[in-house]
Amino acid sequence: MVRAGLSQKNEGAAIWLSEVVWRDFYHMLLHTHPYVEKESFKRDYDKIKWRGKQEWFEAWCEGRTGYPLVDAAMRCLNQTGTMHNRLRMVTASFLCKTLLIDWRQGERYFAEKLLDYDMAANNGGWQWSSSTGCDAQPYFRIFNPYNQSEKFDADGVFIRAWVPELSDIDSSEIHCPSPMLAPDYPRPIVIYEKMRSEALDMYSVVKTS
Repeated sequence: MVRAGLSQKNEGAAIWLSEVVWRDFYHMLLHTHPYVEKESFKRDYDKIKWRGKQEWFEAWCEGRTGYPLVDAAMRCLNQTGTMHNRLRMVTASFLCKTLLIDWRQGERYFAEKLLDYDMAANNGGWQWSSSTGCDAQPYFRIFNPYNQSEKFDADGVFIRAWVPELSDIDSSEIHCPSPMLAPDYPRPIVIYEKMRSEALDMYSVVKTS
């Protein structure tokens, strides 16, 4: 059936097969390199001194960072135990490269919440997002939460479903709402542009070592 789907240019089948391959790859990786359970696959990345604050981590867990797509995703996870793969990448990148918090903290939180939790896949996904894993994205690739929101939830449908404080906000404003439009919604706990610069500096210890 997969072959038939692929021959008919079935995008869904191709994506499904790709995800199965990634799952099996991460299981193989955990089997051959069991240390990745607690350490970075690229061990030089364990030299990183994570600069994030505990209160930032707590805000991320509770979906009150002031970044609508991130907050919607985390609130969805907390209430349903599920999260779309794109949102897993967005929230993981945000935790590690915008809040500068060790990927292991996020990995443990997802392990507690996900109904479809798979140790190897969860570990592999977090190490991919944090650039510490095998065949991971480069450390300087940092997801912009505003751009991701505009691209994948342009009309704010998902955001409105999980962040009721923004339910009446116009689509043009919902991705970065002003305090006047959304007085009950948290202000951003960090400034993205500033934290992006700090992340690059934080990761530079690996690049220069």
